[in-house]
Amino acid sequence: MREVSSDLTPQESYLQQLFPTEMHRLLDQARAASTEVGKAGISLGAQEARLVATLVRSHGCRKFVEIGTLTGASALWILQGLQNGGKLWTLEKDPKHAQIASDILAQYKDGEKQVELIRGDAQETLKTLNAQGPFDGLFIDGNKSAYGAYLDWAEQNLEKGALIIADNVFLGGSVFTGNKAQFSKKQIEVMREFNRRLADPQKYLSSILPTGEGLFVAVKLF
Repeated sequence: MREVSSDLTPQESYLQQLFPTEMHRLLDQARAASTEVGKAGISLGAQEARLVATLVRSHGCRKFVEIGTLTGASALWILQGLQNGGKLWTLEKDPKHAQIASDILAQYKDGEKQVELIRGDAQETLKTLNAQGPFDGLFIDGNKSAYGAYLDWAEQNLEKGALIIADNVFLGGSVFTGNKAQFSKKQIEVMREFNRRLADPQKYLSSILPTGEGLFVAVKLF
């Protein structure tokens, strides 16, 4: 029986008992590092991360891109889901976060899967990946003001049938309340337009999972 925190809701307690929160020591390191740099609150939650890995595996992804590495926890889950022989390219802008993630991911040992961390602003570094495409999957968890630009890139560089997953698409509720306390007007407008684009049934088969932050899952139809 796993030890359960008394701060959890009954549902959270049940899920923590049902599923191991982490899969191995590297994920423990990545989670601890996100707490140390004060970013635990924006790190992908354990159950959402497990869902991402499940979607990646069920979709048969082999060439996957992640925007927003942070300290590497979500990258480790994506690698868990990738098919044997697959590769993950993960992009991180913040130099400190990138170095932490690099140190952790360098310890990842699976001869049948590869991971490459790319440093810098994703709006620029994504262009360096064009020649590696087309890709069959993308996870977006980066600069909220750039979600539209990320989708522009995806529409040009993901193959038909590719999987797109995007976190934080509710912006803490701002996309439907218009509350600007935490996010700017530009961020809200960008995310609303991003959501409208992914909801277009002519281009995507998609759904938003109503997690606390909103997790968009879409399949590219063109």
